[in-house]
Amino acid sequence: MKKENIQPKHVVMMIDMGGSKTKIVVQEVGSDKPSLLLMDSSLADISKASLDLAPTEGRSSDRAWVGYKGEDEEYLYYAVGALARNRFGGFSQLHELKYELALPKILAAIWSARVELELPAKFNLHLGVLLPSGEISDKDILKSRLIKVAATFETPDGKMNIKVQTCSVYSEGSGIYNHRKNVLGDEFNEKRQLYVMVGYRNASAFIVRGGVIEPGITSDLGMSWMLDYLTKRVSGLDKNNPNLVEIIVNSLHSPELLKKLSRKRRQQDIEADYELISNAVAASRDEYVRLVVRWLKTIAGEFDEVVMCGGTAEYLRGDLDKYYVDSTEIVWHGGVVVPSEYESKLGSRLADVWALHEVFYKLVAARLNVVVASKPNDDASKDDEDNGAAKNFVLKPRRVERPAGTLPPIVS
Repeated sequence: MKKENIQPKHVVMMIDMGGSKTKIVVQEVGSDKPSLLLMDSSLADISKASLDLAPTEGRSSDRAWVGYKGEDEEYLYYAVGALARNRFGGFSQLHELKYELALPKILAAIWSARVELELPAKFNLHLGVLLPSGEISDKDILKSRLIKVAATFETPDGKMNIKVQTCSVYSEGSGIYNHRKNVLGDEFNEKRQLYVMVGYRNASAFIVRGGVIEPGITSDLGMSWMLDYLTKRVSGLDKNNPNLVEIIVNSLHSPELLKKLSRKRRQQDIEADYELISNAVAASRDEYVRLVVRWLKTIAGEFDEVVMCGGTAEYLRGDLDKYYVDSTEIVWHGGVVVPSEYESKLGSRLADVWALHEVFYKLVAARLNVVVASKPNDDASKDDEDNGAAKNFVLKPRRVERPAGTLPPIVS
């Protein structure tokens, strides 16, 4: 009996390797909706013998490791995410360039997608990666290395063989930029815009005038700076505590959450710690706001609107609103709305990668001649006249106190 020739699946994946979380949007071509995967950003290089300590059951995000040949043909092994942090003392390694940390994280994301979406060990991958604008010059290095190592690499479930059909690198903010461009239409080319992304690891920005994107700038002024400042003021605070950022951010609305950062046992001592930590957080936040505003002042020019995005920008939202109140309109997160089932996970921190996946998926589907059905009765969904593919999901501009926006184009 003649074997049926089964064609490999095509999978589209968009990855944002943030300083606190690796955010992955993945979708099999032809399926009706994307899936969201999240991984801790920690990474640890390990020996092959150490794999005996790795768990074999549980969520893929908690037991991810990969092995692949390095440039000198020697096999390299990495624990990724929660496994790296909890079992091997891994860190986020914020001072390293993201592209240098990208290979094991991307390979782990591919394996995790295989597990969660029940994909075969071999499939065709169409990959998009977000990097800070200051690291875009390294895109060719990343692409060439990735295509080579993805062809065969080790995972907890054995070897995987992935053919990278498409590999595109984007500046952080590209999803929001493209969404904003679609929302404004012809008006987009009349705008003078500043796009600002403030995340955990860094802060970056670029200017768009007359529809033309000017070279971007990247700084080390992410929320990590504030945590460095804070941990110097409060002894015993661990910057690498995976709950630290969440507690600090949520304490804006629920101050008593800061008591969870105390390592004392007696209630009286916890209360004393609470006062100390509260004052330190307030002082650190104030210094950080001043720093970010000083940085913004170095970006010369007059703008019709500032498109502000990133989880840390949201944390500073009240202060940044005040900074621009009399001069320029702020468009928060480009108006991108993340579907409700995912909004509770990371909220606005997903806006960029979620919006960019939409653009990228449409491009890949068009190349493969796959028709992507749009949601019915939705005024916000428009066909893409360039490739004839409709939106696979809808990102509506959110009309709150200000309009909506989006970010920079694909760097292929």
